[in-house]
Amino acid sequence: MALPNTSKSAAEIAVALSGKKKLWFIGIGGVHMATMAQFAAKKGFTVAGSDRAAGEGTARLQAAGIPVYFGHDAARVVDFDAVVYTLAISPQNPEYTAAVRLGLPVFSRADFLAYLMRDYPNRIGVAGSHGKSTVTAMLAEIFTVAGRAPTVFCGAPLRDISPCAAGGGRDVIFEACEYKDSFLRFSPTLSVILNVGLDHVDYFDSMDAIKRSFAAYAALPGEAGAVLCNAEDENALACAAKSPARHHTFGIEKGEYRAETVRHLEGRYAFSPVLPDGRRMDEIVLRVPGRHNVANAMAALAVARLCGVREAAIATGLAAFRGAGRRMEYRGMLHGARLFDDYAHHPAEIVATLSATRQMLEGKGRLFAVFQSHTYSRTAAFFTEICTALRAADRVLVAPIYAARETETLGMSAAVLAAGVGERASAPGDLTAIAAVLDAELSPGDLAVIMGAGDIDRIFGNFSGKHFTL
Repeated sequence: MALPNTSKSAAEIAVALSGKKKLWFIGIGGVHMATMAQFAAKKGFTVAGSDRAAGEGTARLQAAGIPVYFGHDAARVVDFDAVVYTLAISPQNPEYTAAVRLGLPVFSRADFLAYLMRDYPNRIGVAGSHGKSTVTAMLAEIFTVAGRAPTVFCGAPLRDISPCAAGGGRDVIFEACEYKDSFLRFSPTLSVILNVGLDHVDYFDSMDAIKRSFAAYAALPGEAGAVLCNAEDENALACAAKSPARHHTFGIEKGEYRAETVRHLEGRYAFSPVLPDGRRMDEIVLRVPGRHNVANAMAALAVARLCGVREAAIATGLAAFRGAGRRMEYRGMLHGARLFDDYAHHPAEIVATLSATRQMLEGKGRLFAVFQSHTYSRTAAFFTEICTALRAADRVLVAPIYAARETETLGMSAAVLAAGVGERASAPGDLTAIAAVLDAELSPGDLAVIMGAGDIDRIFGNFSGKHFTL
């Protein structure tokens, strides 16, 4: 069982940290945790932490001069004033148990993030079962172009903007994750709901449970704030319906903010935004592929307009946006085939990603999907849907399931998943074995998308050599 949130308010954390400066982060290498650690360091805290293994996040922290240790050792927390932890760690984590035994203040990631954001007048929370990292990143681009100097906490690496910059402006834009009701720890002045679907089945036991949580999130801004929801998602509309906040909607075909003259351009889309007063903005051409990104762009546009951002800055920001890290991120070519890296792990996300990549092929070449399922519980709960979604590819290579916080008790494995997909799928083994299959099978004109929320992106380390080009 994973750890819960500590349920400490920002005010309580401020009192607990009064006169204290040394913070230890458990699981410091995750995108959210690494961003918070850097932000805390910029605010004057002495920061260090640990993680299971090296990665992009730990490298970024070390480059910033923040000490990172690998593996977990109880002795490390002794000289620190407080501990921040990610919900991904085990309750038996030696550093966590040592902190509790020593009586150190201990804070979950969401509670500590709420503390860091407490003084910002404009707090924009982006929630949804899918798309929240992309919309958060789009908003970072728009608000930066507008000169608003935002502070951004995103669940994906931002390509052109530092995600931990203490921007100095009045706006904080943050990704609000629903897992274990973490987003209920925040105090947004504007709550965004992109969509509401079944996920995190190791915590939410039904769709009704998820809808109750999103309804509570929609109510957080109160009468003085606002809620923005997807007019084309009935669950999102229902969750926002009882919020005391001012209601606004976005969508492609429906909503106060909507898109007209949507055109497909080699996997990318162009559209003309329509504003609540009926005015139509000039056409915007997105650089990121997929029709779902039109909806994401309309959500970002609506947020920006509600926050008073100029239309010209919105258009410039959206047109310049190149995507967030691991969201259809181009990584290079192997034997003339394009390789992309994507975070898709839920069936709806797999469908959207494979639809976008199929359009990019334009009938030329084959579509390869390399998929790493995330957690045994999600694999079991969505087994049929995952298998159906993956059949949109011409060739499917299934990686070992990323266990995260779980152990296998449900009969799930890469081989079982590949068998469920059918003849086009196989489970070659570890990432090295999968890379070898791609090296052998890819041809010029093909496209391969590497999908998953775990460590599947480590596969790109196998593609160095004469047949791989950036």
